[in-house]
Amino acid sequence: GHDSSWQAWMWKRHAGFDAVTYTGTGNNSNSGPNSTSQTIRHNLGRVPEMIWVKCRSIGYNWYVYHSGQNGGTNPWNYYLQLNATDGEQESVAPYTNAMWNNTAPTSTQFSLGPGNDINDSGQTFVAYLFASVDGISKVGSYIGNGSASGPTITLGFAPRFILIKCSSVGGTNWFVYDTLRGLTSGNDARIYLDLTNSQTTSADDVDPTATGFQIVTTWDQLNGNNANYIYYAHA
Repeated sequence: GHDSSWQAWMWKRHAGFDAVTYTGTGNNSNSGPNSTSQTIRHNLGRVPEMIWVKCRSIGYNWYVYHSGQNGGTNPWNYYLQLNATDGEQESVAPYTNAMWNNTAPTSTQFSLGPGNDINDSGQTFVAYLFASVDGISKVGSYIGNGSASGPTITLGFAPRFILIKCSSVGGTNWFVYDTLRGLTSGNDARIYLDLTNSQTTSADDVDPTATGFQIVTTWDQLNGNNANYIYYAHA
Protein backbone atom coordinates (compact mmCIF):
# COMPACT_ATOMS: atom_id res chain seq x y z
CA GLY A 1 0.00 0.00 0.00
CA HIS A 2 0.91 3.68 -0.22
CA ASP A 3 2.10 3.89 3.39
CA SER A 4 3.70 0.43 3.51
CA SER A 5 7.26 0.05 4.75
CA TRP A 6 7.74 -2.92 2.42
CA GLN A 7 8.74 -2.79 -1.23
CA ALA A 8 9.24 -5.23 -4.09
CA TRP A 9 10.87 -4.89 -7.49
CA MET A 10 9.42 -7.06 -10.25
CA TRP A 11 10.78 -7.85 -13.71
CA LYS A 12 8.80 -9.15 -16.66
CA ARG A 13 10.37 -11.93 -18.71
CA HIS A 14 11.21 -10.31 -22.02
CA ALA A 15 14.26 -9.07 -23.96
CA GLY A 16 15.91 -7.58 -20.88
CA PHE A 17 15.14 -10.27 -18.30
CA ASP A 18 14.73 -14.02 -18.14
CA ALA A 19 14.52 -16.65 -15.40
CA VAL A 20 15.49 -20.28 -15.85
CA THR A 21 15.76 -23.29 -13.56
CA TYR A 22 18.08 -26.27 -13.85
CA THR A 23 19.47 -29.28 -12.01
CA GLY A 24 23.19 -29.47 -11.26
CA THR A 25 25.48 -32.03 -12.89
CA GLY A 26 28.89 -31.15 -11.38
CA ASN A 27 31.06 -32.90 -8.84
CA ASN A 28 33.13 -30.00 -7.43
CA SER A 29 36.26 -31.02 -9.32
CA ASN A 30 37.43 -29.21 -12.43
CA SER A 31 40.64 -31.17 -12.87
CA GLY A 32 39.66 -34.84 -12.97
CA PRO A 33 38.11 -37.07 -15.64
CA ASN A 34 34.73 -36.98 -13.92
CA SER A 35 34.40 -33.21 -13.98
CA THR A 36 31.06 -32.17 -15.37
CA SER A 37 30.25 -28.70 -16.64
CA GLN A 38 27.02 -27.88 -18.39
CA THR A 39 25.34 -25.26 -20.54
CA ILE A 40 21.95 -23.75 -19.73
CA ARG A 41 19.65 -22.45 -22.44
CA HIS A 42 17.82 -19.15 -21.97
CA ASN A 43 15.26 -17.04 -23.86
CA LEU A 44 16.68 -13.50 -23.76
CA GLY A 45 17.41 -13.52 -27.47
CA ARG A 46 20.57 -11.54 -26.67
CA VAL A 47 23.71 -12.06 -24.64
CA PRO A 48 23.06 -11.81 -20.88
CA GLU A 49 25.25 -9.14 -19.29
CA MET A 50 24.40 -10.01 -15.68
CA ILE A 51 23.42 -13.39 -14.20
CA TRP A 52 22.39 -14.21 -10.63
CA VAL A 53 22.42 -17.89 -9.63
CA LYS A 54 20.99 -19.38 -6.41
CA CYS A 55 20.68 -22.97 -5.26
CA ARG A 56 17.09 -23.72 -4.23
CA SER A 57 17.72 -26.99 -2.43
CA ILE A 58 20.84 -26.22 -0.33
CA GLY A 59 21.88 -23.00 1.38
CA TYR A 60 24.67 -21.92 -0.97
CA ASN A 61 25.48 -18.27 -1.64
CA TRP A 62 24.13 -16.12 -4.47
CA TYR A 63 26.65 -16.00 -7.33
CA VAL A 64 26.88 -13.17 -9.85
CA TYR A 65 28.27 -12.82 -13.34
CA HIS A 66 28.56 -9.28 -14.69
CA SER A 67 30.05 -8.13 -17.99
CA GLY A 68 31.87 -5.31 -16.18
CA GLN A 69 33.94 -7.61 -13.96
CA ASN A 70 37.71 -7.21 -14.39
CA GLY A 71 37.04 -3.96 -16.24
CA GLY A 72 35.21 -5.89 -18.95
CA THR A 73 38.19 -8.11 -19.84
CA ASN A 74 37.25 -11.82 -19.77
CA PRO A 75 34.56 -11.20 -17.12
CA TRP A 76 33.48 -14.85 -17.34
CA ASN A 77 36.67 -15.71 -15.45
CA TYR A 78 35.39 -13.88 -12.35
CA TYR A 79 32.43 -13.88 -10.00
CA LEU A 80 30.85 -11.85 -7.21
CA GLN A 81 28.45 -12.87 -4.43
CA LEU A 82 25.19 -11.00 -4.08
CA ASN A 83 24.98 -11.66 -0.35
CA ALA A 84 28.59 -10.64 0.42
CA THR A 85 30.80 -7.55 0.35
CA ASP A 86 33.72 -9.37 -1.29
CA GLY A 87 35.31 -7.98 -4.41
CA GLU A 88 35.37 -10.02 -7.59
CA GLN A 89 37.13 -13.37 -7.33
CA GLU A 90 39.09 -14.92 -10.16
CA SER A 91 37.48 -18.18 -11.16
CA VAL A 92 39.42 -20.11 -13.77
CA ALA A 93 40.20 -23.78 -14.41
CA PRO A 94 41.54 -25.99 -12.97
CA TYR A 95 40.14 -24.59 -9.70
CA THR A 96 36.90 -26.04 -8.38
CA ASN A 97 35.18 -22.64 -8.36
CA ALA A 98 35.45 -22.05 -12.12
CA MET A 99 31.92 -20.74 -11.94
CA TRP A 100 31.26 -19.85 -15.58
CA ASN A 101 33.47 -22.55 -17.09
CA ASN A 102 35.79 -19.84 -18.49
CA THR A 103 33.24 -19.39 -21.26
CA ALA A 104 31.45 -16.28 -22.48
CA PRO A 105 27.62 -16.44 -22.40
CA THR A 106 25.82 -16.29 -25.73
CA SER A 107 22.41 -15.18 -26.98
CA THR A 108 21.06 -18.71 -26.38
CA GLN A 109 23.00 -20.19 -23.45
CA PHE A 110 25.44 -19.68 -20.59
CA SER A 111 28.02 -22.08 -19.17
CA LEU A 112 28.62 -23.44 -15.68
CA GLY A 113 31.67 -25.06 -14.18
CA PRO A 114 31.30 -28.09 -11.91
CA GLY A 115 31.50 -26.23 -8.59
CA ASN A 116 28.92 -27.19 -5.99
CA ASP A 117 27.68 -23.67 -5.37
CA ILE A 118 26.20 -23.25 -8.86
CA ASN A 119 26.19 -26.79 -10.26
CA ASP A 120 26.10 -29.33 -7.42
CA SER A 121 25.04 -32.70 -8.81
CA GLY A 122 21.34 -33.36 -8.30
CA GLN A 123 20.60 -30.03 -6.63
CA THR A 124 18.11 -27.54 -8.08
CA PHE A 125 18.99 -23.98 -9.05
CA VAL A 126 17.42 -20.80 -10.39
CA ALA A 127 19.20 -18.25 -12.58
CA TYR A 128 18.07 -14.68 -13.30
CA LEU A 129 19.48 -13.12 -16.46
CA PHE A 130 19.63 -9.41 -17.29
CA ALA A 131 20.57 -7.56 -20.48
CA SER A 132 20.63 -4.01 -21.81
CA VAL A 133 17.65 -2.90 -23.90
CA ASP A 134 17.67 0.52 -25.55
CA GLY A 135 15.53 2.96 -23.60
CA ILE A 136 14.61 0.39 -20.93
CA SER A 137 17.60 -1.14 -19.13
CA LYS A 138 21.37 -0.89 -19.03
CA VAL A 139 24.08 -3.16 -17.61
CA GLY A 140 27.43 -1.40 -17.39
CA SER A 141 30.40 -0.24 -15.36
CA TYR A 142 32.32 2.92 -14.53
CA ILE A 143 35.67 3.94 -13.05
CA GLY A 144 35.61 6.12 -9.94
CA ASN A 145 37.51 9.41 -9.80
CA GLY A 146 37.30 10.19 -6.06
CA SER A 147 35.75 13.60 -6.78
CA ALA A 148 32.45 15.11 -5.64
CA SER A 149 31.90 15.69 -9.36
CA GLY A 150 31.98 11.99 -10.05
CA PRO A 151 31.48 9.96 -13.20
CA THR A 152 28.46 10.70 -15.36
CA ILE A 153 26.84 7.56 -16.76
CA THR A 154 24.78 7.80 -19.93
CA LEU A 155 21.95 5.29 -20.08
CA GLY A 156 19.73 6.75 -22.77
CA PHE A 157 16.82 7.04 -20.31
CA ALA A 158 15.92 8.46 -16.91
CA PRO A 159 16.52 5.67 -14.36
CA ARG A 160 13.88 4.60 -11.86
CA PHE A 161 16.07 1.83 -10.39
CA ILE A 162 19.87 1.69 -9.97
CA LEU A 163 22.02 -1.11 -8.51
CA ILE A 164 25.73 -0.39 -7.89
CA LYS A 165 28.60 -2.53 -6.51
CA CYS A 166 32.34 -1.93 -6.39
CA SER A 167 33.77 -5.01 -8.09
CA SER A 168 37.48 -4.32 -7.69
CA VAL A 169 37.60 -3.69 -3.92
CA GLY A 170 36.27 -5.88 -1.11
CA GLY A 171 34.28 -4.65 1.87
CA THR A 172 31.82 -2.84 -0.39
CA ASN A 173 28.06 -3.23 -0.39
CA TRP A 174 25.42 -3.74 -3.07
CA PHE A 175 23.47 -0.46 -3.16
CA VAL A 176 19.96 0.02 -4.54
CA TYR A 177 18.33 3.36 -5.34
CA ASP A 178 14.88 3.89 -6.81
CA THR A 179 12.48 6.73 -7.45
CA LEU A 180 9.69 5.30 -5.28
CA ARG A 181 11.77 5.59 -2.11
CA GLY A 182 13.59 8.73 -3.27
CA LEU A 183 16.17 9.16 -6.03
CA THR A 184 16.64 12.90 -6.48
CA SER A 185 19.25 15.66 -6.76
CA GLY A 186 19.22 15.81 -2.94
CA ASN A 187 19.70 13.07 -0.36
CA ASP A 188 18.84 9.61 -1.65
CA ALA A 189 17.22 6.62 0.03
CA ARG A 190 19.84 3.88 -0.05
CA ILE A 191 19.16 0.21 0.67
CA TYR A 192 21.50 -2.80 0.64
CA LEU A 193 21.05 -6.19 -1.01
CA ASP A 194 23.75 -7.81 1.13
CA LEU A 195 22.57 -6.48 4.52
CA THR A 196 19.42 -6.57 6.62
CA ASN A 197 19.76 -2.86 7.50
CA SER A 198 16.87 -0.52 6.96
CA GLN A 199 17.34 2.17 4.34
CA THR A 200 19.42 5.28 5.02
CA THR A 201 18.54 8.75 3.75
CA SER A 202 21.39 10.85 5.12
CA ALA A 203 23.55 11.39 2.03
CA ASP A 204 23.43 12.51 -1.59
CA ASP A 205 25.09 9.72 -3.56
CA VAL A 206 23.53 9.77 -7.00
CA ASP A 207 21.85 12.50 -9.07
CA PRO A 208 19.53 11.19 -11.80
CA THR A 209 19.27 12.97 -15.14
CA ALA A 210 16.99 12.70 -18.16
CA THR A 211 19.57 10.41 -19.81
CA GLY A 212 21.32 8.66 -16.92
CA PHE A 213 22.87 9.51 -13.57
CA GLN A 214 25.94 11.09 -11.98
CA ILE A 215 27.86 9.95 -8.90
CA VAL A 216 28.14 12.97 -6.58
CA THR A 217 30.01 11.56 -3.58
CA THR A 218 33.69 11.00 -2.77
CA TRP A 219 32.76 7.90 -0.74
CA ASP A 220 34.96 5.02 -1.84
CA GLN A 221 32.03 2.62 -1.73
CA LEU A 222 30.69 4.40 -4.82
CA ASN A 223 33.52 6.55 -6.17
CA GLY A 224 36.99 5.47 -5.10
CA ASN A 225 39.71 6.81 -7.35
CA ASN A 226 40.44 4.29 -10.14
CA ALA A 227 38.16 1.65 -8.57
CA ASN A 228 35.84 -0.32 -10.86
CA TYR A 229 32.07 -0.28 -10.25
CA ILE A 230 29.39 -2.37 -11.91
CA TYR A 231 25.80 -1.24 -12.21
CA TYR A 232 22.36 -2.19 -13.49
CA ALA A 233 19.75 0.48 -14.22
CA HIS A 234 16.12 0.32 -15.34
CA ALA A 235 13.75 2.97 -16.63
